[in-house]
Amino acid sequence: MIEKLTHDDLLRLTSVQDGPCISIYIPGMPEKTLQLEYEALVRRATYLLSFDPREELRENLLQTLYKFNPAEPLSSREQGLAIFVNKHWNGYFIANHEMPSKVVVAETFHLKPLLEDLQGDHTYHALVLSAEEALLLNCDGGTGTEVHTFLFHQGQHSNSIHWKHHDESETAQIPHLKSHLRGRGSQDTQFKKKSGAKLFLRWIEAKISKEQGYKTLPLFVFTNETFFTAYKEVSTHPAPVLCKIDPSKGMPRMEALIHQANLHIQNNMTKHKNLSTMEMEELARQKKVIDDLIKISRAALNGKVKTLFLRNNSEIWGHLHRRSSQITFHEKQIDSKDDDILDDIACEVIRHGGEVIVLTDKDMPTQSPAAAILNA
Repeated sequence: MIEKLTHDDLLRLTSVQDGPCISIYIPGMPEKTLQLEYEALVRRATYLLSFDPREELRENLLQTLYKFNPAEPLSSREQGLAIFVNKHWNGYFIANHEMPSKVVVAETFHLKPLLEDLQGDHTYHALVLSAEEALLLNCDGGTGTEVHTFLFHQGQHSNSIHWKHHDESETAQIPHLKSHLRGRGSQDTQFKKKSGAKLFLRWIEAKISKEQGYKTLPLFVFTNETFFTAYKEVSTHPAPVLCKIDPSKGMPRMEALIHQANLHIQNNMTKHKNLSTMEMEELARQKKVIDDLIKISRAALNGKVKTLFLRNNSEIWGHLHRRSSQITFHEKQIDSKDDDILDDIACEVIRHGGEVIVLTDKDMPTQSPAAAILNA
């Protein structure tokens, strides 16, 4: 059975070197067309697997693919599907961006179409705040799970806060605070409301700050500027990010929240990419960028690449021999060991903590399909 993969699972796939590893990419399309495309890709995988002499293993891998229906996990045509199968891994990953139609059978998994997914902050918390309720989501890629829910009820004589976390729940009664302001009417009412709101925010922070990864994962706060400013005063998170919504209109759908958070992540990645491009141009002028593929591959295998730049839509087929750091080049994918050499190098860079950025032809500093900045 093919199970759904998380972002952490994708990162682990960069270390898998136990072929044959089948990687299938398929874009979103109408269900009937999707099934036909998937069958064509599986036939291609069958052909590439035929070069592997282990007949029983080949048959087991193919049976896993035959039993999988690609239409089941896809909820929209805007999504793409990546499927990864070897003797230890049976998983799929849903990407909310354009995907190629491709199959690769190699000694490692082919991950280049998912470079953005591998490197983005795809695990994060989302906090939705309004005057009457709050919700904390734990998000991974395109999915989210409700972790904490809060309701703030303002009664005539006291306020109450209701909290739920998995199977735990709690209700707290808070008597109205007396105003120390002189005068009556609107000033007293506003003071009470503000005091109640602050207590609500402190209560929320006291609960969610105990959540695993709260201070290390990105936190996107969905509310207006007023609530966000008040929340930052009590928050222990080092860098909460405001995502503007109108809290008076009720809780947005989870899909809309995740979409907005992912757009923010993508915009940050674009800004970082532009800065890295400028840095590369300056380093190229100083001749601190290498573009020899053999040297880059050796540096990547030794964890010495700080940033790898790849030419968009460029592929070099062959086999990267990791023990000897040698490369065997082929004009096209010809057997069950061939992968895109650029994909192998990119996975090594990510596995060792470096970053990979894909650039257009005009943004590359040389005619080489790859360039690298090495660690100092």
